[in-house]
Amino acid sequence: MYRFLSDISFAPDEGARSPHVTLTYAQSLDGKIAGRHGKQLILSGPQSMTATHILRSKHDAILVGIGTVLNDDPRLTVRLNPEDLPQGSGPVQHPQPIILDSTLRFPTTAKLVLPTSLKKPWIFTSPIHDFQRKRDLEALGAKVYVLDVDAQGHLSLPDLLSTLHQLSIQSLMVEGGAGVISSFLKSGLVQSFLLTIAPVYVGVDGINAVDNAEAAPVFENISYHTLGRDVMMVARPHYQ
Repeated sequence: MYRFLSDISFAPDEGARSPHVTLTYAQSLDGKIAGRHGKQLILSGPQSMTATHILRSKHDAILVGIGTVLNDDPRLTVRLNPEDLPQGSGPVQHPQPIILDSTLRFPTTAKLVLPTSLKKPWIFTSPIHDFQRKRDLEALGAKVYVLDVDAQGHLSLPDLLSTLHQLSIQSLMVEGGAGVISSFLKSGLVQSFLLTIAPVYVGVDGINAVDNAEAAPVFENISYHTLGRDVMMVARPHYQ
């Protein structure tokens, strides 16, 4: 069922000065990724959830925005049963958690900074941030990096990827939320796109995956894979 994931290369292009970027998320039939006010929804069925964790195991780092941390308090680890792993696989490798947080709202009580956290997060913020919060988070084991902002006041994604390359990150899996998904889709920096479509409707109060469809890329090399009740689309973005 998951063999197609082994056929995808997540290695950076030869000579690239940034990681290979994979964008993946799950949405409903009406294009929603969360409920009202960002409430977490379990859209993926068990088979596509397993595919997501296989993808996590294939990447050096995993990225979400601060909204996902505040709403979901994720661990961003790999959770797989032994039978889900390819034969002969070694121990599961957990990706390095990366958080985009321009004003440093990251809570000091988050699961990612608990003593039991497998890998403490790398948090990327802007020059305008809470300096005391930075000290508090670093005391808990997190690493806080400061990035420049772009013309719209958002953290610079090219600078982020350049910094991750310098930190020996070769592959980055981007999971969300909505603002992060839209920013990466419009950035021209995504090499692999994997979209899980769940057979449910959320309704008009749900959060759209993309806020400006006109800025999204077209897709090529498209394939579709049935995972239980869900369908996963695998494609490569093509930017004009």
